[in-house]
Amino acid sequence: MIRCIFVAILASVIITILPSDNIANECLPNSNNTNNSQENEQKGNHHKKISPERTYRFETQIVDVEDFDAEGYILAIGGGGEGIIGQLKGNQVISIDISRRELEESHPGPLKIIMDARDLLFLDDSFNTAASFFTLCYISGEDHEKVFQEVLRVLASQGKFLIWDVVLKERKDKAKDIAIFPLLVRLPNKEINTGYGVHWPEKSHDLSYYIQLSKRVGFEIVVKKEQGQWFYLELKKP
Repeated sequence: MIRCIFVAILASVIITILPSDNIANECLPNSNNTNNSQENEQKGNHHKKISPERTYRFETQIVDVEDFDAEGYILAIGGGGEGIIGQLKGNQVISIDISRRELEESHPGPLKIIMDARDLLFLDDSFNTAASFFTLCYISGEDHEKVFQEVLRVLASQGKFLIWDVVLKERKDKAKDIAIFPLLVRLPNKEINTGYGVHWPEKSHDLSYYIQLSKRVGFEIVVKKEQGQWFYLELKKP
């Protein structure tokens, strides 16, 4: 049986799906509105069946996440659910997520705080490292710039923002508005089979999109890598 985990992040709807051959059983929250989704979650009425005609399932993506050096605390944007950054760096991580349930279900170790990435409640220059693992694809494109601005603000000079995320090109089949990404995440000491499903945006959200956004906000590009349907981007605050 498929296990679905539902979260509303920054007024966008997401689903996290463990791999399965039967995508007809996938689910989605009832509303694109953050407040309504949270209310539905509290009432236990937080999903509906998805028509298979709406979904496009990509091949399983292998994502290697190497350990990285970081001084002080690491801010994990959307750190609930699988909490990959938290699993990698443990109690060095401060995980923020708009969903209480996703934080409660994530692995122990990080400090977990319910918070909206569009309005980070930290002082300027608070972190040397921030990270986002397959979170930006769940955030409305209208909010991306605000999130990047907030991350830039809370990073200290020379601080880094590490991003792993999906490559979403423009949809060719307009009827298929949900993209399913099964993943094999390889950490230094374990492998995690998981998957992510997102509403497919009208415009491309690919590596070039995020590079342009990063430069516009004020980040410098340190590393950029695209592999299959995912990318890695390392940004630096001047």
